[in-house]
Order: sequence, then C-alpha cells, then structure tokens
Amino acid sequence: MEDVHRDAIQSNYVSLVEQTDLDLMVSALYEKGVFTEQMIERYKDTQKDVRQRKRQLYLDVMTRGPHAFQNLVDALTEAGYWNLARDLDPNSHLHTTQEPRNPRPSRIPEEKPYISLSVDKKKPKAEKKKVRTKPPENEYLPDASEIPRFDVKKSTRYYDDDDEASGIKAYRTRDRRRGVLMIFNYTEFANGVEEPRRGADVDCVKLKYLFDEMGFKVSSYPNYTKKATVSVLESLKTNEVVVEAGCVFVVVSSHGYGRANSFDNDFRCFDGTLMSTKDFLQYFNNINLPQLEGVPKVFIFQICRGSEVEWNVMEMPRLSTASDGSPYRSEPAPPRPAPPTPRDKRARVYSDILIAHSTVPGYVSYRDSKDGSWYIQVVCEVFARHAHERDVVELFTLVDQQLEDRFRIQTSCIERWGFNKRLYLHPGLRPQPDRQG
Repeated sequence: MEDVHRDAIQSNYVSLVEQTDLDLMVSALYEKGVFTEQMIERYKDTQKDVRQRKRQLYLDVMTRGPHAFQNLVDALTEAGYWNLARDLDPNSHLHTTQEPRNPRPSRIPEEKPYISLSVDKKKPKAEKKKVRTKPPENEYLPDASEIPRFDVKKSTRYYDDDDEASGIKAYRTRDRRRGVLMIFNYTEFANGVEEPRRGADVDCVKLKYLFDEMGFKVSSYPNYTKKATVSVLESLKTNEVVVEAGCVFVVVSSHGYGRANSFDNDFRCFDGTLMSTKDFLQYFNNINLPQLEGVPKVFIFQICRGSEVEWNVMEMPRLSTASDGSPYRSEPAPPRPAPPTPRDKRARVYSDILIAHSTVPGYVSYRDSKDGSWYIQVVCEVFARHAHERDVVELFTLVDQQLEDRFRIQTSCIERWGFNKRLYLHPGLRPQPDRQG
C-alpha cells in the first residue's frame, strides 16, 4: 500500500472505527479478496469488544497489499458510507456526481406496490420459520451503492444569529464538527417473531445520503440485538465523534407498539426483545451524557405507536402499504425506578431534545415496500429542499403538511424537551471557528 493511502486511513481512523458496521465491512473485504476465510476469524472473536475488533480490522487493511486501499474505498461506497469514501479518496467519483455509476433495475417486485403489515400478520404462516441467530440476506435490500436521486440545496449564509425581536436564541452550528447522524434500523427479526420490514433499507440509504450532503458524519447500526443496542448507547460518552458534534440526529426505525395508559412506546430489536423509547432516550440526558448538555439532539422515531388506523371517509390505499407495527397490545407500563439524583438539583435532567414521531400516539405508521416509509420519504424531500434556509421546527412543520397533502391518512408530531432555540443545519457551508471581538 502506498504511503499516501496509509496516511489517508490513519487520518480517518477514528471515523472508520466509529461509523462502520464490523460484520458488513468484514464480509465486503472478504468478498473482495482483501482477507482470507481464515484471517477473518479474528474479527469474529466475541471475547473482544466490537470497537477493538474494528480497530484491528483497519490496521490490518494497511498491510494487505497495493490493492487493499481501493478495495476498502469500494467496500465503503457499496455499503453506503459515502462520506468515508470521499474522505479517504479525493479522486472518488462521489465528489463529482450524484448519479449511480451503474444504475440497476430495482430488485423489489412491482406487483402489489403496497402491503399492510397489520393485515399481513393476521395471515397463517405456511411453515414454521427457522431459528436465526443473525440477519439473513434480504432480497429486498436496495443496492447501497446507488446514490439517491435528489439534490440537497446548499445554504449561502448562516442563519444562527439570535432573534432579538422575539427573544429566541439559536444553536451555534458553525463548529468544525457540525453534526452526526446515528441510524438504528431494524429490518429483520430472529426466530420469525416479526415480518421483515421491506423498504426500510431504502430509508436508510436516503438518510445517509441526505445527511452526508449536509456535512454530517453518519453511523449506522443495522439489525442490532437489544444488548448490542444498549452497548452502543452506553459507549456514547466515550465516542469522540458524538460528544464533539455540534448537533446530533438519531433515527430509530422498527416495528413499534403503544403502551396502555402511557405515551411511551416500545420498538423491537433484532433478537425479538422490546426496548422502550423512554429507556432509549435516557442515555442522552444530561446525567448520562453531560458532554452533550446544551447541544441540540433530534430524535426521529419511524415506528408504529399503536394499532389504530387513521382514515375517515376515504378508502385505504390498495397498493403495497405496510405498517411498522401490529395489533399488539402491551401491558401497562411498569413503574419506573427513580432517576439518579442530579448533580445539581436545579439543573434539568433533559434539555435540548426534539423528538419527531412518524405518527401520533395509538396509531400505525405506513411504509412502502419499494420507496420506503411515507414519513422518511417526506423528511428527506423537505430537508433537501428547505434546510438551507429554515430551522428544524419549521422543517418538521412542512413535513407534516406534505405528509397530509400526499398521503392524507397519517399525522406526524413533535415533542420538545427543553428545545428552546432555533436550529439551522446550513447544508453546504463549511463550519468556521467563532470570530473574536
């Protein structure tokens, strides 16, 4: 490997370790001949921490010959890590084009473009599902190397000055590390406990592209068990990419369920276990993650929040719509243990948090098996069109307006937990240090 390529890997070492999925990259590099079958066994050693194994992986790539660097760049591109591929290779086609190099016809069947999961789940299963311990190959996965075909408008100036007339301040987003996006996407479920979420991977590809174009670092955690999900959340306070970010976006996409007599919801992890949204959010509060106090944190939950179907006079679409939930009724929420005593009784436990839900409490959320979930489709389109000049609260207002205009039967909503400033994302503007004086 040439010194310039080795230097590029070393310069982006932290981002490679923090933002990539180990199993995905090991598989891709093995298929490209960078590693032999015997060599990849060391990366499967669960006695070692996942982060430690990823560190070793990228150190080993630097010793694997003259073609290893290009194979690494290609593997990152095919996995959808376009920001990392660009950072590694200044000559990458990703710097100059927004079109796929080799467009392929969709592998998603054209018949029945919509399905209702709530109906699907009532059908008797033809045969017992085989027990699975890891996600199988999914014939509905999109080709991640195909870049979504939409343009992200770029800002021409900063909008984050405080509004003296209204008294509403703005979050500063001019830091060198502007922001990070974390995607927890659950599309397959062990032991056949749930149907696969066809189209959800399309959401992931679009979100990666959108936030990469806006200058964010993107980390993806596909089909993690609850234990692995919690492990990622517990490690946030030592994750340099996250704790040094100017703002944080987190997307959770899975099957979801409402809780009786509670506004809390559960979502399903790959191993079939449930995790509540409140338990998930507590890892980002000012006690568990004090490094992000004062930093805007935006959460997007693409999950069902119950089994109610939202429509009045009009018929449901007969095309292939699926919902991210089922007529599952959970038990009432158990009493929660008292939170730890804050270090300062006058300090807020939660602040600077905005939560965007794809639907209102008690209702389902729809997903298209070809184009992805309705909500994420609209989020990507609205952010791409308007994030250059509108703040995040305005963006989510436009999202709900467009959701109604296009689909009619799904209502989104947001919650603000001490999110009292305007947040502009400034796509296309290079972050600059604050001026003195």
